[in-house]
Amino acid sequence: MEKVVEEKLLRWWISLLKLVVVAIMLLTSIVSANEAFEFQGFDAWYLQQKDWVKTDNTLSWPHVSWAEARLGEFQWTDYDLTFTVVPEEYGKDGEVRLYFRQTKPFHTYGLHIREDVIFVSRFDSTVENYRILEQADGVGVKQGEEAKIRLVCKESDFYVYLNDELILEIYSIKYKSGGIAFWAENTKFTVKDFSITGVRDETKVSTDMGFFPQNDPRSGGVNHMMLIYNNSGYNWMMIDALPYVSYIAPLMGNYELKVEDYFFDTFLFLALTAPDGHAFDSPSRGTPAKKEQWQWFIDKIFHENNQLSAFEKAYEFTNDALGGDVKGKIFIMIPNPMVEIKDFGDVDGTGSLNFSWKDAEKAKEHRFKAVKWYIDEVLARWEAANYQNLELLGFYWVEEWIHYSNPGELELIQMTSDYIHELGYKHTWIPYFTSSGHNRWEEAGFDFIMHQPNHMFRADSTIDRFVHTTNHALKYGQGLEIEAEGNSVTRDPVKRKKFLDYLRAGVTLNWQKEAVHGYYQGVNYFGSCAISDDPKAREIYDLVYQYVKGIFDEPLGTK
Repeated sequence: MEKVVEEKLLRWWISLLKLVVVAIMLLTSIVSANEAFEFQGFDAWYLQQKDWVKTDNTLSWPHVSWAEARLGEFQWTDYDLTFTVVPEEYGKDGEVRLYFRQTKPFHTYGLHIREDVIFVSRFDSTVENYRILEQADGVGVKQGEEAKIRLVCKESDFYVYLNDELILEIYSIKYKSGGIAFWAENTKFTVKDFSITGVRDETKVSTDMGFFPQNDPRSGGVNHMMLIYNNSGYNWMMIDALPYVSYIAPLMGNYELKVEDYFFDTFLFLALTAPDGHAFDSPSRGTPAKKEQWQWFIDKIFHENNQLSAFEKAYEFTNDALGGDVKGKIFIMIPNPMVEIKDFGDVDGTGSLNFSWKDAEKAKEHRFKAVKWYIDEVLARWEAANYQNLELLGFYWVEEWIHYSNPGELELIQMTSDYIHELGYKHTWIPYFTSSGHNRWEEAGFDFIMHQPNHMFRADSTIDRFVHTTNHALKYGQGLEIEAEGNSVTRDPVKRKKFLDYLRAGVTLNWQKEAVHGYYQGVNYFGSCAISDDPKAREIYDLVYQYVKGIFDEPLGTK
């Protein structure tokens, strides 16, 4: 009996020892996963706008306007920070704001400092969707006053001190990590004596893929892709292409074109309709295009003196002017072989193709045969053209959503991607806002895509649309599209603001320098702005150039 008891005690002690070892290992792993950090002053801060004034100990925004400066990363968890703030001038609804626990655009908390109130809010994915968690009424920082602010974030508890007095205690569990940012909300201010200490938790990993980056080998090195529409009735001449290939100076009295820099690096040639109104993308636009219309588009872009040839000549002119040897990157659309088509035409001597077979495999086979014929025809014409200043990077799927309800639709796009890749080219796509399949673009075989905000085209769209689009782009590894609605941007103040907000969103939400871009303009809007004698039109051209070059710095929210 005693022996049995001894064995039981031994087993109990062994089990206890194992538990202690496991506990020590877990504790050790937790400790090793956390890394302390400390920053003082403003050397490490990222300043979005060029007008920020930084010294060893101060950071000042010198205008009554909007601006942002950022510090930190996703893995920052608990921290204790202090700074002294001087709001030098509040504009209308002005405040100094400190974002904290910020993981991506407007997934963050905010500390709002106003003349008559200080409060903490929680933003729930958009700029306009925020909730005040706690506020200190009657406690603020007057214009010209100097105030010491301390913020402590410890797990789900936050403490705000004003001049060493605790004024706010907040509990919130939503955001558990993230960096910080100072935001000028129509306010001129200075902060100084900044310091922060905290913990960086290596176990926290963002599930977002991040933007699809510029100049990435997977795209062929694309940065800024201009969409060049070749619809019936418009012919691109060298003089039309030049303001896109190069940045041209404002026209003087003699109307001489002066090239000052390169501009867009990539051009996508596409069309939505043929001369007879047949549609290339969707039956909702018109009668689906057949072989005759597909052939028209090929003939159109390979015209001896227009379209692609115009850009060839524009690059030759620009290279001569700037002493460079730059080639324009080219993508060419693939029309949608729509399932409504029963008599596409004969591509190989075996008879007319039918995309409407009830047999899904047979329909898919016919649709792919048409796509393959088209790609081969484009490549044969490209080789024959022998352009010296253009480089064909790949093809573009023109339909802006994936029709999963069509049997074999996804497989057709995958087959197309595979064929393009076998030939050594890239395949790209620009889906409209949250369209079907945008989040499965890699599965379809696309090398990279750009997401359309579509803010320009909806009267009810607010700037929150940019935040939503950004969050999709970050989550699924996408680029973004800038959109202008032709001459209405010049004539209509509402449309002008909508367009400028695209550029501002690019600054505030980090597209400008991080994400690959597409640009929609109608047909030739930016080029017409370049040679316009209307200052409002010319300004649009100049601002787009500044954006492409990364020097435009107005933040979202600017009036």
